[in-house]
Amino acid sequence: MGRSDQEMSGPTALLRLSIENVGLIERAEVEFATGLTVVTGETGSGKTMLLGGLSLALGGRIDGDTVRQGAERARAVLEVAPDAALRERLAEAGFALADDDDLIVQREVLASGRSQGRINGLPAGASQLRELAGTLVDLVSQHEAQRLLAPAYALDAVDRFGGPPVLALSDEVRELYERARVARERIDALRDDDGRKRARAEFARFALAEIDAAAIEDDTEDERLRERRDLLANAERVVTALSIASGALEDDAGAVDALGAAETALLGLARYGERFAELASAAGALQSDAGELAARIARERDAVELDPAQLETVGARLDALDALKKKYGGSLAAVRAQRDGFAGEVADVDDRDARVAAAEREAEQLADALAERAAALTARRREAADSIGEAVRAELAELALPAARFRIALEPLEAVGPNGEERAELRFAANPGEPERPLARVASGGELSRVLLALVLVVADRGERTAFVFDEVDAGVGGATATAVGLRLARLARTAQVVCVTHLAQIASHGDAHVALRKRTAGDRTTIEAVALDADGRRAEIARMLSGRERGVALEHAAELISAARRPAKTRT
Repeated sequence: MGRSDQEMSGPTALLRLSIENVGLIERAEVEFATGLTVVTGETGSGKTMLLGGLSLALGGRIDGDTVRQGAERARAVLEVAPDAALRERLAEAGFALADDDDLIVQREVLASGRSQGRINGLPAGASQLRELAGTLVDLVSQHEAQRLLAPAYALDAVDRFGGPPVLALSDEVRELYERARVARERIDALRDDDGRKRARAEFARFALAEIDAAAIEDDTEDERLRERRDLLANAERVVTALSIASGALEDDAGAVDALGAAETALLGLARYGERFAELASAAGALQSDAGELAARIARERDAVELDPAQLETVGARLDALDALKKKYGGSLAAVRAQRDGFAGEVADVDDRDARVAAAEREAEQLADALAERAAALTARRREAADSIGEAVRAELAELALPAARFRIALEPLEAVGPNGEERAELRFAANPGEPERPLARVASGGELSRVLLALVLVVADRGERTAFVFDEVDAGVGGATATAVGLRLARLARTAQVVCVTHLAQIASHGDAHVALRKRTAGDRTTIEAVALDADGRRAEIARMLSGRERGVALEHAAELISAARRPAKTRT
């Protein structure tokens, strides 16, 4: 969908969510306001299912009941107006958008549980959806309050509040811790293997000496020696045969003389025709070749050694080489390869002490760097924790907890871990005179909801997210507290996009857009539809939320709530 240049120059914003066959919702479409979009409905009307569709599009976890019963697949499509930074991230990931295109994230889930995602028509895995689209939205549910009790949540809140400098330090500490852990494991491995390696090296040292003592010339030395041994063993037979061959060529009436006589006889016929001259030439050539052959045979005969001592020496050398082959691989090539392996094992052990020392130096350097960076992170976190505590206390005062005290306590660990050298714990006291205690031990359900909302609002001011989605975080509150929560969400919606699923009229009255979910039953089939409410519809829905009726005094009261919510001028940025 194309948009004007003016629209494209703004921040990233959620535009529209379309879902099909998610839970009880057969088909629904929600257009998001630039400010606060409220979603209401009777208990069991599927409010959480609607946000389940949004989570599905953002790459969230798939539950067994995601696909509506009887349907083949569930589908969620989220349209987003991207800013320049998001366009750049998409392009780097291979999902470049045309200048006037919105981001369209789609995910389908089959009844079998398999899913497929797409970003502007191109296939994308769930992890890519989470990385590229999921980071735009902070989903905060009523169950999220339990996460407040986990130390990791508190530490993450501190780091997010501290912003890029703290997050960068946290990443650096995590990386240094991992490198230091690997270095320590390397030292342990070197030491643990030391006994086994040394025993193996003693054999390797012996084998290396034995092979080197043999001074093998090359991979084929044994083949040459075997030929020489056979020659020496049959020297007399060879000399006799060569002598006979030499005599047949060179003795009187031998081949050389016979060919010479043939040449002379043929030359005498040359005057009778050219062909006789050619025959004479051929006979002469054969006599020359026979002479050369006779000379070669004589040289070979004279070179044959009739030396029993030499035969014994060659045999002994062959026996030595054969013994090495039996022990180390079956061929001289294998023996030489084994020799290189043994040399490596000996060098490995001989160099082990030096490598252990080098690994210890590296581990010590990494430990020093980790300690230094962890200390820097602690200092930054203390500053952020003090600031976040002060900001949360201010938020709690606006959420009808004016006397509440809140802080994030950073307690040192015995040793630096992957998350630094401290753990974080949320401390809380709702009333004057009460000591601050761990939040899990003292907060009621309503107080937990407000502390969670306050934390989210404080971190939201750091501008990390484009949109905030609250799923009934108003659980356990009502009356003036509900009014305070509504006012604070409305204020957040001035600078960020907010979607809130609520059952409280005091919050719903602040909506810039209002979507009501209606449950429909036909026979044995139940479905849910999303209805975008106009002014009259909003008034009727809020009246229903107030009293269960959509007429009379309830309507008047609803109109008053909406009017009161509009009284302070709201400027959207």
